[in-house]
Amino acid sequence: MSDHATKIATIPDSHRDLLERPLIMILATTLPDGTPQATPVWFHCANGYIYLNTAVGRLKDRAIRANPYVALVVVDPDNIYRYIQIRGPVVEVNEEEGRAHIDYLAQRYTGAERFTPNSPDERRVRFKIAPEKVNVMG
Repeated sequence: MSDHATKIATIPDSHRDLLERPLIMILATTLPDGTPQATPVWFHCANGYIYLNTAVGRLKDRAIRANPYVALVVVDPDNIYRYIQIRGPVVEVNEEEGRAHIDYLAQRYTGAERFTPNSPDERRVRFKIAPEKVNVMG
C-alpha cells in the first residue's frame, strides 16, 4: 500500500472540529468472508490524512491488510445528529512508527506519556487513510 492517485477529499470547515477533538472514531472494515466489522478507535488527523493504530495481528489489522479500504464515522457527542463519515483507501501500513504513534494517541486521549500494551511483546501498526469520500450531517 502506498500513496497513489487518490484525490484527497476536503474536510468541510463545519465539521473539522470532529477530527481535531480527541473523540472516538468508528472504523468499519470488510472481513475476508465479506462481512462488515466495526470498532471504536483512537485516531488523529494531519495533513489531510486520518491515522489509526492497532496491535499487529488483531482482527482490524488483518481485515485492513486483506481489504485496504475503510469507512470511518465520528459523531458529535454534544449533538448525535451531527457527524462526519469518511471512506477511503489505506495508503500506508507502518509498523516502524506503530509504537510512537500509539504513545502519541495515549497522550492525546488520556494524558498518559506512554501507552500500556496488553502484553509486553505487543507490536503496533499505524494506518494512514486518504479520505476519498466525505459526507457530513448536521
